[in-house]
Amino acid sequence: MTIPDTESGASFVQHQPCEKCGSKDNAALYSDNSTYCFGCEAYGHADGSEPRQQKTLNSALLQGSYTALKARGITEETCRKFDYQVGMDGSRPVQIANYRNDTGQVVAQKIRDQDKNFKILGDGKDVGLFGQHLWTGGRKIIIAEGEIDTLSISQAQGNKWPTVGLPLGAQGGKKALIKAWDWLLEYDQIILMFDQDEAGKRAALDCAEALPVGRVCIAELPMKDANECLKAGLEKDIINAIFRAKEWRPEGIVSASSLRDIIGEEDEQSTVSYPYQKLNEITRGIRPSTLITICAGSGVGKSTFVTEIAYALHNAGQKVGMLMLEETNKRTVRGLLALHMNTNIVQDGNSATRVEIESAHDDLFCETDIELWDHFGSSSLDIVINRIQYMVRAMGCKHIILDHISILVSGLTGEVSDERRLIDNIMHRLRTTVQELGITLFLVSHLKRPSGIGHEAGAKVELSQLRGSHSIAQLADSCIGLQVNADDPSDDTREIVVLKNRFTGQVGFAGRLKYHREKSRLIEMSDMDSRF
Repeated sequence: MTIPDTESGASFVQHQPCEKCGSKDNAALYSDNSTYCFGCEAYGHADGSEPRQQKTLNSALLQGSYTALKARGITEETCRKFDYQVGMDGSRPVQIANYRNDTGQVVAQKIRDQDKNFKILGDGKDVGLFGQHLWTGGRKIIIAEGEIDTLSISQAQGNKWPTVGLPLGAQGGKKALIKAWDWLLEYDQIILMFDQDEAGKRAALDCAEALPVGRVCIAELPMKDANECLKAGLEKDIINAIFRAKEWRPEGIVSASSLRDIIGEEDEQSTVSYPYQKLNEITRGIRPSTLITICAGSGVGKSTFVTEIAYALHNAGQKVGMLMLEETNKRTVRGLLALHMNTNIVQDGNSATRVEIESAHDDLFCETDIELWDHFGSSSLDIVINRIQYMVRAMGCKHIILDHISILVSGLTGEVSDERRLIDNIMHRLRTTVQELGITLFLVSHLKRPSGIGHEAGAKVELSQLRGSHSIAQLADSCIGLQVNADDPSDDTREIVVLKNRFTGQVGFAGRLKYHREKSRLIEMSDMDSRF
């Protein structure tokens, strides 16, 4: 084997034994006293010292030779197949991956040195996939992250079946595959066999998005990459990975047959309940991954109703987050303490002393806290979503109360003509967040004023009256309304009506509540005597 003179003046002198791997003649001695073993890829000097770093780089294409890469388990035959060579770049031994254009001419080289540094010589803009010039279509094409893995996969198949590599690794993978789109269409199945680390798995999914839908499969290996498998003698595992590669589907598309293992499992059941018996009978409790719209006319008691729900969840050991956009955090906490003390400290400042209020506060929050948002001055949708995510992921909240959507809309625009579009956007974002986080979200919404008498005067609540957009009802799992007594709107009774119930389909009357002003409580009328 002869290595031509280089710009630094180093030239091949002779073959000699390698002290690293014990080879008899795989090591090469060069005129600058440097050595390189083409078997184990060891570098050094004839005197045993470490090789000096040479920064001089050739601008022209290099000339190399073919040899087995014993440290990689790759044969000379495989290297010849893919035109993968070893040579010198200045005084440094390097590996040379030759890249060809559509006519088969070598137009660029990817150079790899002993420190795993890479550079491109020639016209890198004109290159395709590594090894692309060898194949002209067929049933399967396997795509690896780089040249060494390409050689490994091909060798495991006897160098008979189409295998190519990404020219710039996983980072430039999508761009390279898009460039080779027409050529890839010649194959019925495109198999991505990337590294098995997190970066490789992400890159495989990213590249799959750029390839023809219905043809892409992703292979899984028992070791980090194909070359690791080859060196471990696991050629059969590489072959098995090819044939067992799983079809990639765009996110959200699944086959019914793939659900066999979970179809017999019961859905996650409600572990917590509303504080009202009749409402629980109809809804079967409060479930995760649900969006529940609470609606009523102005002044009917929506905020008090959701505060009762928050208080009940808190007492059941559930972590609650409250974004009460119409009141201060102090007002929210005093409302919770009023329920805990059965005393209306919100409206009657003389109903309890400061010591009693602070004692009640210590008792209510001694084990589990409730997370609040100091929202004044900021109510953009992105910030609201961010705060919900923080409450859930960082603070452990399972239930979120957002009171109310109209305040959120008014914080985004002052143009009435945009209200429906804004509410649609808000509801889609909230719905996605609910599913992503697996939480229960209670969303308070106003109603449009009906023709004739208003809700505060006895008008019945209907889904069509939700203000601003039908998406408030359509994207909710349940809709629960409060309405006053039509016969006597001033008697402080409220009817609960379930307007939508995706879980059971049962809707209608769900209980009657009495608002006790001295206690600041909404109490189920059939349960009043036993509880107070």
